Parts: sequence; C-alpha cells; structure tokens
Amino acid sequence: RLRQAAFQADIIGYKASAPFARPIMKDKLEGMQVLGDVHSSYCQDQRRCEGSSEVYLEQLSVGGQITAMTPLDKAHIVCASTHGHMWVYNWRENQVISQLRSSSMVLSDEDGNPEVCKVRRMQSLTQDGRVLGSTDERGMVCLWDLFDLSMISESRFHEKACTSIKPDYWRQSFATTGEDSAVILYDLAQEQVRERYLPPPRSDGNGVPNTCLGLGGDRFPNLMVTGGADGKLRIWDQSASLKRMHTIALASVLPTQCFAIDWQLIISASLGDSSYTGQKADRGGVYVYDLRMLAEGYNNRSGALVVKYPSGVTDGSDLKEKESSMRSSMKSSRSRGSARSAKSSCSSAARMAMETGIGGMDLAIVEEGNSKLAVSLMDNVVKAFDLGTGEEITMAKDLEVKRKTQMRPPLWEFDASEAVENDYATACALTAIDRYVFVASTAPSLQIWRRPLLGYTGHSDFVPAPLPSLELRQRCLPLALNAHDVPDEALLADPTLRPGYALASVQERLEADRKRCGMTLGNLHRRQQMLEGLKA
Repeated sequence: RLRQAAFQADIIGYKASAPFARPIMKDKLEGMQVLGDVHSSYCQDQRRCEGSSEVYLEQLSVGGQITAMTPLDKAHIVCASTHGHMWVYNWRENQVISQLRSSSMVLSDEDGNPEVCKVRRMQSLTQDGRVLGSTDERGMVCLWDLFDLSMISESRFHEKACTSIKPDYWRQSFATTGEDSAVILYDLAQEQVRERYLPPPRSDGNGVPNTCLGLGGDRFPNLMVTGGADGKLRIWDQSASLKRMHTIALASVLPTQCFAIDWQLIISASLGDSSYTGQKADRGGVYVYDLRMLAEGYNNRSGALVVKYPSGVTDGSDLKEKESSMRSSMKSSRSRGSARSAKSSCSSAARMAMETGIGGMDLAIVEEGNSKLAVSLMDNVVKAFDLGTGEEITMAKDLEVKRKTQMRPPLWEFDASEAVENDYATACALTAIDRYVFVASTAPSLQIWRRPLLGYTGHSDFVPAPLPSLELRQRCLPLALNAHDVPDEALLADPTLRPGYALASVQERLEADRKRCGMTLGNLHRRQQMLEGLKA
C-alpha cells in the first residue's frame, strides 16, 4: 500500500494522480494566469523531479552560438553571441534581465562587404561588477554600465582583433592586447590611454599576433605576461613605464588564456601554428609556471615551468605513452629552415583550433575546499586539474638537484556534449565560478553544471556510489519566433522548436491538468467573476 500510495502521489511536471494531491495542483493552476508564471513553475517542477530544467531563450535563436562568457556571481552571467548580441542572464530565475546589445553589429570590411562584429572577450573591470568591458574582432573596446544598461564608451584600441582584456584593480585601469602585437594600458579614473606599446620593426614580437594577456595580481602588481602566436611568453614590467623584460619559449602552441594566482601562472594553449613557431605544431594543454622565477628572468630550462598537463591525456597510462612518443619525435618534429609566412594570420589558426577542439580552448580557476582547480575546455571535453593548496614550493634555483617539469593527467574529465541532442554539436566556450561551470556549444545551447560537494563518506560499512564530476542544473536552447530565426542544426536536434509549438503544448497540458483536478476553464473564469463581484 505504501508503495502504491507513493506511486500515486508522485508529481511529475503537472501530473498529479492521487486525490489528496489535487488541492496543491488547484492552488498552482489558479495562480497561472501569466505565461511567465507557467514557465517559472514548470522549471521548478523540472528541478524537483529531474534535477535540472530546460529553458528556451530568444537570444540563442537570433544571435547564434555563444562566443564569450563571463560570470558576475553565482546566478548572473554575461553572454555574447556570434551575431554581436550581448545579454545578462540570471539562470536561477530563468530570465534575461538585461539586453546590452539587441541587434547585430554589422560593419564593412576593407572591400566594403558587410561583416558581423563578433565579441572575442568580456571581463568585469570593477570589483563591484558594475562596469563591463568587451572586445571584438575589429579591435573595438566597449565599456558598459550594467546598472544603467548603457554604453559608457566605444573606442578602437587595436588595428586588428582585440584578443584579451584584463582588469587592474590596484591601478583602477585595465590592459588589452590584440593581433596587431600592441599592448595598451587604459586608466578608468582619467578615462584615457595611459600607455601604448608596439614592438619596433624587425624586433622580437613585431608582426606576431598576441593571443592572451595576464597580470601578476596582488603578489606581483607590476608584472604582466602576454602570449603570442609564435608560442612565446613575453614578460613585462609596468612599474614606471611599460617595459619588456625577457621572453620565454612556451612550445609550438597557441596560448588562449592566462591567469595569475599568488605565485602560480596558469596558461592554457591549443594547437599551434607552424608558420609562426617554425616547428611541428604541438597539441598544447595547461601549463603552470612559477611567477617568482619569471619575475627574476628564469626560463624553462631553469625550472620555471613547474607542471604541464598535456592535451590528449586522460589517465596515467596515456601520460606514459605521451612521454615516450614525445621523446622519440622531438628530433624529427623540428622543421628546419621554415620561416613565418606573411600571408598567414592568427585568426585562421585560432579558427582551425576551434573547429578541431585540440588543446586548451578556454580556462577558468575555481576553488575546491582548500585547493584550487583549473577547469579547462580541452579536446572538446571539460577537464579539471589540481593546482594544489597554494602553498609555496622551493624555487628551482635554491635546489641542489635540478628540478624537472612534472607531467600530470587531469583530475577528472567530463563530456558536456552528452546533454546536447545533436551529434554534430561541440563545446565552444567555458567559464566557471565557485561550484558552477557554464559551457556553451555550437548547437547553439548553454549548459549550467554544478560540481557536487565532496567529503561525505557515510558509515564505514556503507560504500556510497561514486558521484559524477558534474551535475546538470539547466540547459538553455533557442526559442523560435519565426521559421527564419531557428538554425538548421537546432531544428535537426529538436523539431519541437518550431514556432508556436511550445505555447500550444503548454495550453493543452494546462487544460488537461485542470480537467483532472475537477476544474475546467469555464469554472475557473466563473470563480474569478464571483471573486470580482464580491470585491465590488
């Protein structure tokens, strides 16, 4: 009897078969007079029953796939799409709370042909999260006020695509770099460019596109690091004026992201471009450097590179095979006499890497208890790497025995594409904050995942089932307004996205629920009329 009662009382969506559960459904259905209330209540039912909800967003239909994301807090995230749209999304309330750019930014290229201006990177530039900075492929940098929902300024900082923007809270400024090899420091208080550096002709770094930028943080406030398409890291000093200190060869890779945490510098890199590196392209991965040694001018041979998490490795056995293959191919992989081609560009290399998904495409740093994790979008899957507790290790220069770079496998990996009902969709952007990981795909879709809480062991005689690396909390899909707004890939993945299907389905199910609960639409309207008469 208990099992039968539990089965009858189970509520899934709007279904309630038990008689004693019908009053709950009546109260819920009486308050559903607005489509937004229906949408919110349905998402709550989905989370209770399935653990995750499914939301349809108009922005994914008209804007295309997401190209850049940055979290504001645990509930809010700023997204930018292929066609130039930008919006702030609250995934807990299932609502787009503000639209920064609602129409596509269509400009003209050098030949006068229309070209969509796609956002490359976004970053919150103030500690309270009010000012947001965005960069695009035309070298434009836009400053947005998220409180007034207005654009503060729009200026062209670079002649080519602006690839990175990072805030400097200590100086109340931010730094940008781009494919024109320029590095620009902008003062937010004075609203003017503080300094601009462009490598002189025929010097190191001239003509090499910069693909990422990182600042030293609180520990090294005067230190700056830029990564180029030639697979090199350039260390800068901005104490008095912007001055390049030295250059370190990373590998034949394309750096994509750079973060500094205390004494560690974490860099993600994807498949390299041989036309710039002059060597056989490497798959890339995640690299952890010692900022203390970089500040003093030490390189990889001196032990500045502490740990490397190579691409294409899933466990320890793959790591051993990777090391043996690297030793045997180092001599044959160097291409002698190869020079950089003037016609090749970093944009083509970046697009090629994005299409293949080889190497680290995106990176975010989160905390896991007392330790820190580097969550990376690598090889089309989400991988996490343990960065340790942050305790300082002995510098390599102080050791009697020379320290070698450690090769480590990922802590865990997870294929987020399983939540997308499309065999051809792949992950294209990632960001994370606290326990939440946001993954965008080419479907287009947006997925919000949550890392489970660790540390619960239970009774000594009870062995709990292993927890998954990530738990799906929400999946956002495109909402169709008309037949032309839905990409062909989205319709192939889910034919129910055709215009009018969702609204008609909700109305039919609401009517069926009211009939099951002994309430028809006529009775509901008659009851409302009686209440209005009593109030009058």
